[in-house]
Amino acid sequence: MFNKLRKDSYVIGILLGVIVPAVCFGILYGILALLIHFKPDMLVNNPHLMRTILPKFVLIGIIPSVLLLRHYLLNLKYDKTGRGILISTFIIGIVFAILHFVL
Repeated sequence: MFNKLRKDSYVIGILLGVIVPAVCFGILYGILALLIHFKPDMLVNNPHLMRTILPKFVLIGIIPSVLLLRHYLLNLKYDKTGRGILISTFIIGIVFAILHFVL
């Protein structure tokens, strides 16, 4: 499985750049869901919680992607994979800007 990730390819970079932040976002969203489940008055006291915190989860999800980008560019010297991760990271950044400033 991990040997397939050791290729210098744009497709692998884009897939990694999308999957890693999505998993991080899912973990953060799951933690928030557990907090709301065990303390439901948290959502009642702050009705705008979901609208304000979800875009921030998208932004926090970029952090592992940047660390992965650094690993592929500096340690493995895979430029195409690094560029794919960078492209998907920029797209996620644009999604954050749209969610945060437009909605």
